[in-house]
Amino acid sequence: MTFAYLFKSGRKERLGNDTADGPTEFFFGYPQLRESGLDIDLWQDNDFGLDKSPSRLWRAVNHLAWAVLGLPLWATYRLAWRDARALLQRYDAIFVTTNAFGIALAVLKRLGLCRPRLIFVAMGLVDFATPKRILLMYRTVFRHVPVLSLGRPEVAYLKDRLPGVAIDYLPFGVDTRFWQPTGTAPETAPDGPYVLSIGNDRHRDYATLLRAWKQDYPRLTIVTKRRIPAASIPTNVAVISGDWHRQMLSDERIRILMQGALFVVLPILDTIQPSGQSACLQAMACGKAVIISDIKGIWDRDLIRDDENCLLVPPGSIAGLQASIERSLGDPAACARLGAKARQTVERELNIDALSTRVAHLLNANPASS
Repeated sequence: MTFAYLFKSGRKERLGNDTADGPTEFFFGYPQLRESGLDIDLWQDNDFGLDKSPSRLWRAVNHLAWAVLGLPLWATYRLAWRDARALLQRYDAIFVTTNAFGIALAVLKRLGLCRPRLIFVAMGLVDFATPKRILLMYRTVFRHVPVLSLGRPEVAYLKDRLPGVAIDYLPFGVDTRFWQPTGTAPETAPDGPYVLSIGNDRHRDYATLLRAWKQDYPRLTIVTKRRIPAASIPTNVAVISGDWHRQMLSDERIRILMQGALFVVLPILDTIQPSGQSACLQAMACGKAVIISDIKGIWDRDLIRDDENCLLVPPGSIAGLQASIERSLGDPAACARLGAKARQTVERELNIDALSTRVAHLLNANPASS
């Protein structure tokens, strides 16, 4: 059996440059499965011309199709090309984590133009505002294509919004060989003790965090590519531009920042999506206490537990953030114990090896059971 991963551009470059030394979680098990002997390839959007900017007319039509039907016409068109289909037909199963590619391939499969089984990990496929017409379209498109989510609450939500579609949970895991604790005490950081917040997705709630950050708190370092108005940034807050895809900040530098922080704060707007998941698990793997918003989309409440391996605060709550921040600052020993428990949770359950094993099972599954 032969398999393929289909990603957005950037993965091959990262694979060639630093997979041996860098974290591997965003390859979703590809290096581990290849090393285990599976016949598996990796393709990205530029291999199919999807990185090329379409004409102005195409852009307008594609935007309209997304808005009205939730369909990526440009991706569907490019993947329907004879050469693209001939390449993809070589595989027994294709693993895809980008909504545009997953929807496009599901459309082609519905039309009888895609033979391989699809393993589609949806990330924010639908939300509270998704119109009924798009939900109806997805119920049709994914009738015979199973959909996976990285969060248990999102699975339940998708099942409710997309009845008739097979939806299941795929626990995400991070590379614990890369994300590790350090023996250096945070208080010995060159510029003094600091707290870290990191993340780029649209659900990050830095506005609330900045309003909660008091002048007598230690320095707060925020790593994000999201725009934060300079006028809203207190004097004891530093903002660093960071983006995984463009490597504006190396993984090694992010790891150093996590390891050196007193603890990590992840403010999230309420959402059913598992927002903040990767940053949270990376920090936990580094043995850091994490303060994170108690959003509806906390991915696994059996494993992510308040006051056991993290601190959960109500979304948008300035008082809730301040209470957890001051608690963590006021009791370093308890903060360290929380971080140690966090590391144990990731080592035991939410690591890249467990994720690779689950993906291997999905790829090798009997078509009738997928």
